[in-house]
Amino acid sequence: MAMTWQSSRRVVTRSVLVCGLVAGAALAGPPAASGPGARVSLQSVVDALMVEAARLTPGTDVAIAVRDLRTGEYAGASDAVPHVSASAAKVFWVAAALKKADEAKVAPLAEKVFRTSDNEASGEVIDLVGGPDAVNVYLRSLGVKNTALTKWNYGKPRRATNSPQALGNDNYLCAVDAVSFLQRLEGGALLKPGPTSRLLGWMELTPREGCGGWLGTLLPAKARASLRHKAGWLPPGCCSDDTRYNVLNDVGLVQLPEGGRYAVAILAARGPDWPRQAFFVERASCVLYRALSGAASLDCGESLAEQGGPTPVRVEDGGTPPDYDC
Repeated sequence: MAMTWQSSRRVVTRSVLVCGLVAGAALAGPPAASGPGARVSLQSVVDALMVEAARLTPGTDVAIAVRDLRTGEYAGASDAVPHVSASAAKVFWVAAALKKADEAKVAPLAEKVFRTSDNEASGEVIDLVGGPDAVNVYLRSLGVKNTALTKWNYGKPRRATNSPQALGNDNYLCAVDAVSFLQRLEGGALLKPGPTSRLLGWMELTPREGCGGWLGTLLPAKARASLRHKAGWLPPGCCSDDTRYNVLNDVGLVQLPEGGRYAVAILAARGPDWPRQAFFVERASCVLYRALSGAASLDCGESLAEQGGPTPVRVEDGGTPPDYDC
């Protein structure tokens, strides 16, 4: 787990097993189902995760959306609330470029976007669409209501004139918009078969675990290897105001053991403790997989969760702050 320093810049945190919650505190999990073949609702799993978020990463704004693509079952919490998107929105932009431009021009840029989240390549993807306004026109065509590109200055300044600016100058998305997009992408409803296959393939170039790979960190090896996703992060110290940013988002498609996938978006922001925020996203991803796969014995970091997640370790003033740019 990565380290971080809190907004005071004098406290560094690591993933160490120090008790932070009352022993025996309830972990994320819905009430037990009753009756033969009964299964708890997906919404009850999400609700339990939101309760746990307040314990594991206090002060963090969390949003979750998930849809089982086998059955259509959906669950969400704070799912329509706009969050600063960071790089998670790049998957939308690449889809727009595949819709508007020649695939041969998109491909070399998209590979950089998904392998390393390259910001200058992302700017060139926006240009292939026709600029920020054209990206927003594409987003509106999808019916998303709380997702927009406002500006992108890497390589050169780009500013949209048609962004609703729900978060001022920041680009933003919401969890339900991301899941709706992913569902349509997986179902072949966004692009022709060739471009759909290419985009899904590029989404497998991303990190599998750790920084930039939070959805996969605690998943079983097969699910982690087949994960299709895009994360976005603006860590402590990166930007003008930690109380506004400290963004850690991950949106993706997860393969289930018996076939089929689910679409998920887990958004977290403004947390004063980055490792706890990251651990919660990793754990939430795993708990959702456990519920949807029926893998009841899967360990989603129970021991660390029981102890409150990563806890602060004080470091003397003048120490070298950690680098989260991964």
